[in-house]
Amino acid sequence: MNVAIILAAGQSRRLKGVNKIFYHINKKPLIFYTLKIFERHPQIKKIIIVSRREDFKKFSSLIKDCKFKKIETIVRGGKERQDSALNGLKATETLGAKPGDLILFHNGCNPLVSSEDITKTIKAAKKYKAALVGQPAKDTIKEVDKNKRIIKTIDRKRIFLAQTPQVIEYNLAKMAFEKASREKFKGTDDVSLVEKLGIRPKIVQTSFKNIKATYHEDLEFVNSYIRKYPPRHLCFRYFVEKKH
Repeated sequence: MNVAIILAAGQSRRLKGVNKIFYHINKKPLIFYTLKIFERHPQIKKIIIVSRREDFKKFSSLIKDCKFKKIETIVRGGKERQDSALNGLKATETLGAKPGDLILFHNGCNPLVSSEDITKTIKAAKKYKAALVGQPAKDTIKEVDKNKRIIKTIDRKRIFLAQTPQVIEYNLAKMAFEKASREKFKGTDDVSLVEKLGIRPKIVQTSFKNIKATYHEDLEFVNSYIRKYPPRHLCFRYFVEKKH
């Protein structure tokens, strides 16, 4: 069984309070496009949404109006992303996750991931126990000190920018998150916790369009892309503007 955990409990600090997951694109919230790709993927069995409590009603309406069938539950997010991911992981146990199952951690604000990338990452995780999508660095990378003085130039051929989904075998994910909790280790992504166990996750190269919508410029790009290449079979009932 493959379970997708969609992390949508962020505070949108970089957008000054604008909740990016409900940013409207073609009269639908950004998170809709993220959920739809996992809903339609044949290898995804169940979906868990991790959300702020104040957004539960919005998600419940979205699930009902757009007839999502794979979304099993909405769980409350934590203080940090890692805490939210752990809450989602705990919910998979309630849904019957067992050793050998794969857990996909995906940012709700990464709506442009492709079905092909999800498939490839699942395949890699089956072989390596953990896998993620990433983009090769295009620009020159500089390591700097606290005063922004350059220490050295890093070989960009060895640098990938991590994105989601990040796929981890269920038992391995439990071990990694439990160890991180005991040691009070905070990783910046999910597979960094697995790395602490000595596991080397596999990176699957993804398209440069698969970005985390963090800044206004990112939202503008996502908006432009979806308007130019609208997904098929969309739900037009939710967030359609009312005529007065």
